[in-house]
Amino acid sequence: MNSQLAIYTIAIIILGYILLRVIASWNTKGSENIILTLALLASSGVLMAMGSIEMAGRYGYSMIIALFAFSLVFVIAPLVLFPIRRLSNVIRLATSVDFLTFRYRGRKVAIAATIATILAIVPLIFAQLLAVSSVINIIFNSDMQIITLVTMLGVVGLICHYTIKSGAQSNLRLILATAGALLLVALAISAWISIGNSFGGLEATDSWVILSGQQETIKRLDTSYSLFIIFLAAGLSFPTNFNVLVTETITDRQASMTSWAYPLIILLACIPLYPMLWSGLNLESSSSFQEYLFALPIMMNQPVVASLSLASILLLSIAVCSSLTILGSRMILNSMILPDKNLTQQINLSYWITRTHLALAVGLMLFFVTLSLSIKSRSIIDLYLVGFSGLAQLTPGLIAAMYLPKANRKGFIAGLIGGMFLWLISLALPLIFGDWEWQIPIIGKSLLFGMQAWEVWAIEALLLNITLCTLFSIFTKMDEKENTYASICMADNVYIPIRVELGQKTVEELTQKLFFVLGEDANIEVKNALETLGFDADEARPAALRQIRDTINASLNMRLGVLTTENVMSEAFPPPKSLSNQPEDLFVLESVLAVHGNQLTGIASELNKLRVHHREILDKLPIGIVSLDQNGEILKWNEAISEYTNLDNSSAFGSSIADLPEPWNKEITGFVASDDIIRDNVSMELNGKRRWFTFQKSTGVPIDDINDEVILLIEEKTESVLLIQKSINNERLASVGRLAAGVAHEIGNPVTGIACLAQNLEHESDSKQVLETAEHILSQTSRINRIVESLINFSRGEKSIIKNLQRVNLHEVAEETIQLLTLGDNASQVQFKANIPSDFEILGDYHQLIQVFLNLLSNSRDASTADSEVTILATEADGKIRITINDSGTGITQSLQSQLFEPFVTSKDPGKGTGLGLWVVFNLVKGLDGDITINSPAENNTCGTTVALTFNKPENQA
Repeated sequence: MNSQLAIYTIAIIILGYILLRVIASWNTKGSENIILTLALLASSGVLMAMGSIEMAGRYGYSMIIALFAFSLVFVIAPLVLFPIRRLSNVIRLATSVDFLTFRYRGRKVAIAATIATILAIVPLIFAQLLAVSSVINIIFNSDMQIITLVTMLGVVGLICHYTIKSGAQSNLRLILATAGALLLVALAISAWISIGNSFGGLEATDSWVILSGQQETIKRLDTSYSLFIIFLAAGLSFPTNFNVLVTETITDRQASMTSWAYPLIILLACIPLYPMLWSGLNLESSSSFQEYLFALPIMMNQPVVASLSLASILLLSIAVCSSLTILGSRMILNSMILPDKNLTQQINLSYWITRTHLALAVGLMLFFVTLSLSIKSRSIIDLYLVGFSGLAQLTPGLIAAMYLPKANRKGFIAGLIGGMFLWLISLALPLIFGDWEWQIPIIGKSLLFGMQAWEVWAIEALLLNITLCTLFSIFTKMDEKENTYASICMADNVYIPIRVELGQKTVEELTQKLFFVLGEDANIEVKNALETLGFDADEARPAALRQIRDTINASLNMRLGVLTTENVMSEAFPPPKSLSNQPEDLFVLESVLAVHGNQLTGIASELNKLRVHHREILDKLPIGIVSLDQNGEILKWNEAISEYTNLDNSSAFGSSIADLPEPWNKEITGFVASDDIIRDNVSMELNGKRRWFTFQKSTGVPIDDINDEVILLIEEKTESVLLIQKSINNERLASVGRLAAGVAHEIGNPVTGIACLAQNLEHESDSKQVLETAEHILSQTSRINRIVESLINFSRGEKSIIKNLQRVNLHEVAEETIQLLTLGDNASQVQFKANIPSDFEILGDYHQLIQVFLNLLSNSRDASTADSEVTILATEADGKIRITINDSGTGITQSLQSQLFEPFVTSKDPGKGTGLGLWVVFNLVKGLDGDITINSPAENNTCGTTVALTFNKPENQA
């Protein structure tokens, strides 16, 4: 045992892991990018550390072409993997097999894809085990294959246990990043010391390459075509690549970063490979090419550098074995075990899934380890070539899933089985049993099976796959479901779940339906969905319930796989019979475009900008716009209707019109159900105010097509209606004015005659009684003249004309008004009580103040009950006199209080009031520079009304 190498190797692994964990703890964009890029470099395992040097010696510059092709998948990711990533953002895909199952539909697809993937990664696992055996042999100076494999099984099992149990991939990614960092350093340092010790410098190296003929040897490109095709195809279907770009929750920025960072780091890692190859050839090393990374430093007595190489190879092998085993076992669990599981009878389903996943991972690794004992090949690059040729068989199905809508399930399965069968016979089995030859009886030629003709069989298997897939897809039909999901998975499609009405109307009903299929985990799934979406448990909007359903579906896809989730969701929430003509969920569509709209390019980007422009126009229109589907779900709700209803877009969009508050619910529902195209002057009381609206809709017939919508235009007409009412009132006032002018004219002539007769009586009689009578007659005719003058002013539309303002004693005005009211027929109904100081005076017209008090007191009397009391109080403050008239009557309704001083507004029964009393009072008070307010209920009371009059005190009083 080389204890020095062992100690250095363990120390380097620990220090490297600590360093990368420190970098990861920075939680910056730069540190995240470094970790991700290094993890991607290590994701292919020992290919870069050992296989690439052997491939450089065997195929020359074709090695660079092959490795670049493998990384090219990240360059073309926007064409192949980003569309799947966009789809996965909605439905969530755990593995590449889940995507193929989602696209081609059926359990046969899942089983075929899973078996093909497991068979293809077997050689890759063998390569990692072979690399570990080489490292252990160097450290312990003996062949310890059994111990190595058992130890490898234990280490990988522990990593799988931790990763599966925690449900986080971050720790495994950190191990991969550590391996990638150590690999880069090891490649650079090993190449540098190899050149220095072997050639003495770069110039000497160039001279040796030319003289030895290596310059011509490395230019071999005879297998470059096959290498490029196989490595590119394998990169597309490599499980780790799919997991990083699609399944893991990396940001879009990080995903875009990989398109240049990964190919760049691959090319940088290729730079030291040829100098190391030439150094080994020059030193005539007895080690194989694949061992040069650690063998050359050992030859040059560089134990630290050798340990650095050994540490990187160990970590690469362990991390990749763990990653591929976890992904492979997940595929088996989702495709073969969970679809047959009765979930409702399983207690603690999450624990059972974790335990089963771990058992499958350990079992799968045990299968790999056991099978590796019988392998014949000892070449790492041979194992990679066979494994990549197997993975390439999945690529035609992946590409067809995104770009060929006519590729169907039968075509995919036929092509995959045909290609994998030829690959198994010609390449995979010879790894175990050795190369073999078949003599063709008729033509007398022989076929070589194995690595001697690997490039031929790899391409032939791929061509057979494509041919069978094409033929079966052409000559077999697709059902409706296949057609629907083929359209969904197209690369240029943005998948939006369909908008169907759920049978469940509340979250509780949704949970109950899911409980019958999923068991106790239903409550957990619904709770997680509500937390993810930020919804409350009492959510009842149709669109919100669909979002909860879709979120649960995505969560179950990650936990149970596409097959099992489809069974669960179909049983809990049966889909419509036909999916092809169902409308898309606009709620989700708007959300997706809001988040990912800036990623669109070309005409799609311009169309999205046009969509946003049109949306802003509709939102800013001064007319309310409401769009409804056939079930009454609100699909559009602009700012104007939000202002009308005090219901913002986020609350209304996706809800049902049945959930709108009154009176909107009643009015909109009734209008939509009617045959009316337009309905004018719809009156509604909103926030204590009467408002008027005009309703219009786009169709007058019932909606039959599921994609049809009703567009409602709701425009407020309150100002127009009030203007019309005001115009009508003005016309009525004008008519009353003309009548008043005629009445005043007709009254004036006899009054003049009466006044003349009274004056004659004063001159013709000396009787005291006659003289007093004549004086009273003249006083009343004078009063009649003032009333006539007021009627004339009213008929002219003028304010009350007060020619001579005089000091008026408010106490006397109140007393005379009360005396006049007590002479009427209703004198006994109420008690008037005036509490006005005798010295309170204002500048005004005595008779007009009498008219003001008469109107106000008569209104209080009419509103009061029998034997109740009406009080008149007066106070003085800040140079003003405030008079309040309080009653304990029925009060004034809230709807009338804003219109009290408008003409023809009254709460009395028809024939008992004209609606002009308060309007006249208002104008008379304003004509005296006063102010009037009315409060109902009364001040310091729960009923009745308080009328407050405010006048300025004369200057010498103030």
